[in-house]
Amino acid sequence: MAAQETADRPAPDPRLKVLKKFRGKFLPKGTLRERHRELMKRWDSGDDHAGVTFEELKALLDDWRNDQALRRNPKAAEA
Repeated sequence: MAAQETADRPAPDPRLKVLKKFRGKFLPKGTLRERHRELMKRWDSGDDHAGVTFEELKALLDDWRNDQALRRNPKAAEA
């Protein structure tokens, strides 16, 4: 019975998995926060999410993670 229910359900949007990683997280002032605000305005604009792509969200997440790593270990940026 469970296999039949999962077959009828559409596949989840892969963008949601990336978007959930920002929930409740701190984004420092600057370009990362501005990019996040811009994406969220587009995301909330309608049912089709105004063309926000998985690649845009993934790029923002990668940039945020790199920024966090540099903030934790500033000497790594010098090397």
